[in-house]
Amino acid sequence: MRSMTESNLAVRPGDHPVHGTWLSVDVVALTDDPEPKIVLIERAGAPHKGETTLPGGLLAAWDGETVEQCAQRIMRDKAGTELTGGVAVVDVISDPDRDERGHTVSIVVVARVPAEATGAVPVTQIPEAMPFGHTTIARSAIRRLEERLLVDPDTTRAMLGDETTLAQVRALLSVCGPTTAGAARKRLDRSPLYRRTDKLRKPAPTGRPGHVYRFT
Repeated sequence: MRSMTESNLAVRPGDHPVHGTWLSVDVVALTDDPEPKIVLIERAGAPHKGETTLPGGLLAAWDGETVEQCAQRIMRDKAGTELTGGVAVVDVISDPDRDERGHTVSIVVVARVPAEATGAVPVTQIPEAMPFGHTTIARSAIRRLEERLLVDPDTTRAMLGDETTLAQVRALLSVCGPTTAGAARKRLDRSPLYRRTDKLRKPAPTGRPGHVYRFT
């Protein structure tokens, strides 16, 4: 007989829980470029084979896997890309009817990936009615990101890193809605999480150098 830990957390290829509650990690990954996009994947297996979803998968808690390690593995194995920084938990979804295979609690994280990541689409093109409630999860995560950016240290550092610029802040805020340079600057300057330095960074070959802000 399998242990309680194994019966609730372990999985063999092709299996899914018949009882208990499972933990999964769903990754809302935004590309690190002037017009950040969201990474979506095409499911390789049943259920919903061939349909578009967020990158996600079971947390290998039986192997001592952390949420961040799980997100890194998911993005590497399912999206073919690496995270450029850490992750931040922005939501936990416990709807027992979300997954027809069994009760799966989703830990939703936000993260950044390289600009060239495959499967990235504008957030305005997130499909309606993605399986497992992923449409609602993605849109809710983006709203939470807008609320927490430059306010919550974990979310801010995961999405902007140890150093950032006004252009990068404005680009990320634009994912949540139209943002002027003035509004982004005011929000950045008022945040206690970053301190402006004398260091300059040129965002693009044709762009103007901007001051670097360092995480405090």
